[in-house]
Amino acid sequence: MKALDLKIPADLDEAYDLLNSRRNATLLAGGLFIRLQKKTHPLLIDLNGLNLDYINEIKDGFIIGAMTNLRSLEKSKLPKAITDAVKQISGIGVRNMATIGGSICGRYPFSDINTALLALDAYLVFYKKGKMSMKDFYENGLDEKDILVEIYIKKPVFSGTKYFKKVYTDLSILNVSMVDNRLAVGARPGKTLVIENFNEADFDKIPFGDDYRASGKYRKALFEALYQDLLEERGAYGS
Repeated sequence: MKALDLKIPADLDEAYDLLNSRRNATLLAGGLFIRLQKKTHPLLIDLNGLNLDYINEIKDGFIIGAMTNLRSLEKSKLPKAITDAVKQISGIGVRNMATIGGSICGRYPFSDINTALLALDAYLVFYKKGKMSMKDFYENGLDEKDILVEIYIKKPVFSGTKYFKKVYTDLSILNVSMVDNRLAVGARPGKTLVIENFNEADFDKIPFGDDYRASGKYRKALFEALYQDLLEERGAYGS
């Protein structure tokens, strides 16, 4: 990665103006994937100074600042779907740098945290656009440049996330999140699918594809096993 210019805005107004000042301006949250690129960025806008690192518990849910790192999510009292999803994302050093906002805005189809947030039916709050469902953003993105400020999730009765990785810190070959009767299946390897009131009769409705890491047939077998694990966990939880 190479940056021709780096700005550290003092507030969201300044950050938003900088973002729209140049066509190729790029927001820098955790910036881990950006650091791996060989691309030259005309302008990077570092969001670290905007005080968007927080987890606030409210009566019916949680509000998470977009710059909250994954390690903070892992150690929090957030629903288990989230804490499960982040605890094997690379190593602790990476989780101390990667942010929930960076994961969301990348819209990565392999992301464990995005699958959990989709199952939780999370809502996002952007600086200008305002409130938007995680599902809508994940599927369609934004029409205009904007800055993710925070994420809102409700408190579920039960939630959990399961995944399969070749090694502890690898990307998931498949990930599955269950929140009450809502199921999300990611790394298929296509985009995460969300299914309401899923049951075993729906198994054949989920397409699984081949790539260099695994076959669709293998992913389907993994899904059936991970789903059963979640059912057992939910049963032990008493829901």
